[in-house]
Amino acid sequence: MKILMLTNVYTPQIGGVTRSVELFSNEMRQQGHQVKIVAPEYERMPPGEKDVIRVAAIPKFYQNQYPLPVPVVSALLPHIHEFAPDIVHVHHPFLLGSTGQAIAAECHVPLVYTHHTRYSVYIETKTNWPRPIEEGIVEMILGFCELTNGIIAPSQGIADLLKEHGVTTEIVVIPTGVDLKKFSKGNGSKIRKQEGIPEDAFVVGHVGRLAVEKNCRFLVRSIREFLKQRPDAHIVVVGDGPERAALEETLNEGTTSGQVHFLGFREGQDLIDCYHSFDLFAFASHSETQGMVLAEAMAAGSAVLAVHGTGVSDIIVDGENGRIIEKDDEQAYVAALNELYEEFKANGKLMPEGVRKTAEHYSQTQCATKVLNLYERLIAEQRTARNDEWELMQQRWEAGWNRWRNRARAVAAAARETFTLQPAGDVRNQDTLYSGP
Repeated sequence: MKILMLTNVYTPQIGGVTRSVELFSNEMRQQGHQVKIVAPEYERMPPGEKDVIRVAAIPKFYQNQYPLPVPVVSALLPHIHEFAPDIVHVHHPFLLGSTGQAIAAECHVPLVYTHHTRYSVYIETKTNWPRPIEEGIVEMILGFCELTNGIIAPSQGIADLLKEHGVTTEIVVIPTGVDLKKFSKGNGSKIRKQEGIPEDAFVVGHVGRLAVEKNCRFLVRSIREFLKQRPDAHIVVVGDGPERAALEETLNEGTTSGQVHFLGFREGQDLIDCYHSFDLFAFASHSETQGMVLAEAMAAGSAVLAVHGTGVSDIIVDGENGRIIEKDDEQAYVAALNELYEEFKANGKLMPEGVRKTAEHYSQTQCATKVLNLYERLIAEQRTARNDEWELMQQRWEAGWNRWRNRARAVAAAARETFTLQPAGDVRNQDTLYSGP
């Protein structure tokens, strides 16, 4: 198959979407398929990359980090026609997502969309935009979903929420896989030695972007209290972000010197070694569609303690491969940390059999094969409808009209919300796909 993927974020930017696109595309190539990726330009581009088409972008447009792609479909079409994709897979409903929709219509191939992100969580935590804008974005996402041939949800929770919001397009649950061979082999002792952590110490670890929407403030307050109670325990934090300085300050308040270790971004084998230095993985985010780091932690042999949320409950079975706290209750989280500490001291390992079985379910090869099977079925369905040139031209026109109609509906939704008398709290108090925790 010839697979065209479009994403608004990609290397050198690190993040869940980037890693998902990289993992799936690499595995698909290993299985003999051709994959090209359309992604924005960055100020510093990765050297020697292959099979990537870069489009012009405004650098650091959002949060001084995310670029704004400025794709011109007509400029892309020569590259696309030369590649002649069998399917188009987009990873966002906006910008290059809309471009992918136009390309799929032009090439008369199926369009697949992966719903990676709970966008309104980011809007609520990172912007001061009014609620009508959020309502418009909700309408645009739902409309985009209806214009695709198939949707991939990284977790059952996300699939259920999309269906609850009335999405009728077929939704298939396929998480981003983990390379089990790579993640099962790591040198945690090396990281412990570098950080001066004793081999017999109990290490709580965390990997992720250090930002408000990841609920890191709750996490570090809970861990700080645990560290005060257990002076022989340590916390290792891998990642970076706007909250890092504040989180370091919080964790160091009242804890013993040397218990707290912030390592910054780590990649490749270095990241895997960090996972292997953990005895327990701590997590508290509510904004995940899957939580790739949970599967990675289990692939490295670590049980997980997390707070209930979308994506989390798809992976963690309480008492079998980790523990789940139902809400942001610091006392309950600290109590669970202490229980797991005692279990570790008694048994030397936390739930190893359940952790191993869960990791196997998230095999990169298995997950990529599921996506390829979806591609093949959608391509076969598309090819059964033999169209003449006039019908194809009508379909291209209809696809363009649908894009503009979807945008118009989003604007109308925002306008309705602006002038409605409905109290603003009615929607945000619900546990929905689009509202924050």
